[in-house]
Amino acid sequence: METTSNQTNIDTSENDFRAAIIPGKFVRLEYLTDLNEFIKTDVTIKQLFSRNGVEHLELATGDVVPLNRVISVSGKLSPRYPGYANYSCDC
Repeated sequence: METTSNQTNIDTSENDFRAAIIPGKFVRLEYLTDLNEFIKTDVTIKQLFSRNGVEHLELATGDVVPLNRVISVSGKLSPRYPGYANYSCDC
């Protein structure tokens, strides 16, 4: 029974996370680089696209971030990083 509840929570957080990805919207984006550097930036999302089966966010700055490296979009935490909110701050 708990597995179903956990799966429901993961599905809900995935839906909330994806709902925050709106092309043309100015957001606070937190992500990890390929060197695992934590980046927090305020930026406009240009588009969400798939390349070679991997989803990416293209930002108005021209940067492209794999979606699986995104920690949060406008405070909506990715289900890939469930405990990460405990370590980040609005500094």
